[in-house]
Amino acid sequence: MRKKMLLIFLMIPLIFTLLRANTIQITATPDAHDIAVLSVTPNPTLVTKGELVNITVVVENQGNATEMFNVTVYYDTNTIETQNVSNLAVGANTSLTFVWNTTDVHIRKLTGSVPYKINATASVVSGETDTADNTLVSISRVSVVESPYLAVVPHSTINPNLTTGSTYTVSVVTDYNGSDITGYEFTLYYNPNVLHGVNTTNGDLIVGGSAMFNPGTPDNTNGKITTSAIFFFQPPEWAPLTSGPGTLANVTFEVVGEGESPITLSMAVAEKCLLKGYTEGGAPNGTDYNIINIFVNARQAAHGYFRNTLAEVVHDVAVVDVKLNSTNLEIGEHAKITVEIKNNGTVFEDVTINVERLDEKGGAPWPIGKNTTRNLAAGANTSLTFIFDTTGITSGTYSIKAEAEPVSGETNIDNNILESAETIIVRAKPEQPIPIELIIGIGVAVVAVIIIVIVIVRRGKKPIPE
Repeated sequence: MRKKMLLIFLMIPLIFTLLRANTIQITATPDAHDIAVLSVTPNPTLVTKGELVNITVVVENQGNATEMFNVTVYYDTNTIETQNVSNLAVGANTSLTFVWNTTDVHIRKLTGSVPYKINATASVVSGETDTADNTLVSISRVSVVESPYLAVVPHSTINPNLTTGSTYTVSVVTDYNGSDITGYEFTLYYNPNVLHGVNTTNGDLIVGGSAMFNPGTPDNTNGKITTSAIFFFQPPEWAPLTSGPGTLANVTFEVVGEGESPITLSMAVAEKCLLKGYTEGGAPNGTDYNIINIFVNARQAAHGYFRNTLAEVVHDVAVVDVKLNSTNLEIGEHAKITVEIKNNGTVFEDVTINVERLDEKGGAPWPIGKNTTRNLAAGANTSLTFIFDTTGITSGTYSIKAEAEPVSGETNIDNNILESAETIIVRAKPEQPIPIELIIGIGVAVVAVIIIVIVIVRRGKKPIPE
C-alpha cells in the first residue's frame, strides 16, 4: 500500500507537467491580418480619349489567416473599377487586371491632359492594423488626350536615380498621320528648382530641304524654353510637305534639385504650340494653316511629368502670421507689415505673397504690395516686409490680409490666407491752432494799416478858401 501511495505522489508532478505541456500546445496563436498592394502597372500610358488602359495590380496576404477583401483602382480620385479577392491564402499573392475605358474622362479645357496618378487600394480586413501598405500609386502616370495631338514623352518619369547633375531628355511628338505637314512651333515650361534646360535638337519629322531650325533659348530663371523648334520655309521657294506621325524635337535638361516638375506645353496665344500644314503645291500658290493649335484646343496637348523622389511630393505653403508695427496712424504716416510664411510641403517652393488692406465699411480690397521668396526649403519659415502708406486714403479702420498664391500641385489652400489679428486706425490730422505770434503779428499789421489810412485821409483834407 505504501509503495502504491508513494508511486501516486511521484506521478502527480509528472501529470501536472504533462497537462501544462498539453495546455501550451493547444493555446491558439492570435490571427494577424495584413493585406498589401505590391504593384500597380498601367499600360499604355498615353491614349486617345475612348481607348482602353489595362491596369495590373498585384496584392499579397502578409498575415497568417486566409482573407477576403476588395481592391479598387482610381485615376487621381476618380473610381475606375472594384474587384473582389476571395480566399487568398497565407503568404500568397494574386494579380488582378482592371480595364479603364477612357471614353468619359474629362480632359481639362484650359490646360490639356495632365498625367493622371493611378492608384490601387485594398479594403481593410477585420483586425488589420498595418494599413499603410493597403494603397499604392503607380510609378507611371497616364495621359488621356484628343487626337491629333502634341505630346511630351515620356509622359511621366519617376526615378530617384536621376540625382543632381544627371541629364534627362524628353521629346515632343505628334500622332498626326496626314501628308500636309510643313512646320511646327512650341514653348515648354518646367520647374527651374528641379530642371534646367540645356539644349533642343531637331527630331525626325521634318528634315533636310529648306527647313530652318531654331532651337530656342532656355530661361532657367523662370523655367521656360522660348520659341523652341520652329520650322518655316521662305517664299517663293516651294514648301516641301511631309507625313506624320513623328518627333518634332528632343529637349535635354540637367537635373539641378530634388522634387517634381511638370513639363508643360504652353497654352498662351503668343507662345504658339502649333503643327502647321500647307495645301498641296506649297508656297507661293498654296495656303498655310494650323493642323494643331494648342491655344484653340488645349485638349490636344499631353504634358509631361518628372519626379526624382519615390515618395509623392506634397505642395503646401501657408501664411502663419501677419504682424503690424503700428495700429494708430495719421493720414500720411506709414506702418510696417511683417508676413511670416511657411513651406509645409516636401520640396523647395517659390512663394508669392499679396497683401491687401480691407476697409471695415465694406469697400473693395486695395493692394498694398506683392513679393516673392525663392527656394523656400521644405519645413522652413521666412518673413516678408511690406509698407502700408496711408497717404491719400480716407480715415477709418482697416485690417490687413496676406495671401500666398497657390503653388503648382497644391491642394490644401485653406491656410494660404490670413488676416491680421489687429486693425489699423487711420485718422485725419488734427487742425493746428494759429500761433499767438502770428495773431499778434496780424493784429499789429492791421493796426498799422488803419493808422496809415487815417493819416492819408487827414492829409488829403484841405481847408476850403473863404
